[in-house]
Amino acid sequence: VVSYEPGRGNIIITYPGTDKEAPSIGLIGAHLDVVPADADSWERNPFELVVEGDNLYGRGTTDCLGHVALVTCFLQELARKKPKLKSSVVAVFIASEEANDKPDIGIDGLVKHGKLDMLKSGACLWIDASDSEPCLGTGGVISFHLKAYGKRFHSGFPHKTVNPIE
Repeated sequence: VVSYEPGRGNIIITYPGTDKEAPSIGLIGAHLDVVPADADSWERNPFELVVEGDNLYGRGTTDCLGHVALVTCFLQELARKKPKLKSSVVAVFIASEEANDKPDIGIDGLVKHGKLDMLKSGACLWIDASDSEPCLGTGGVISFHLKAYGKRFHSGFPHKTVNPIE
């Protein structure tokens, strides 16, 4: 936990890769704060999680506590399955994204103090719902196509496959 303000900690979790020289993969953008909510303007109580079919309603379910849960579940699976990945996977949960009344508490402070330097040479994925689809940057959109190359094989024989992520 890296904190620049009492009670407002950023969380950095690293799943170590096997190759210390390989660039890390960053999962950044999932923030722990949410915007203020006026309960009278909501159709449902924003302070309670409401599940209706496949939909979740409540303050922070899409921006951005749902993403915090998604990345947390991903890290849980890494910890449970313990795959040997060449690159380290670094998850960064940001303390302050919605409020800018106090600068350098969240991502700005982490960058300013060099806490994300390990991510400079690798790919970083910004995990947030602002753009509703993969994009480069959140102030605009650049369309792209992603092709992953590997060798498919049955999961019972992982030694006979090529992992496209590595």
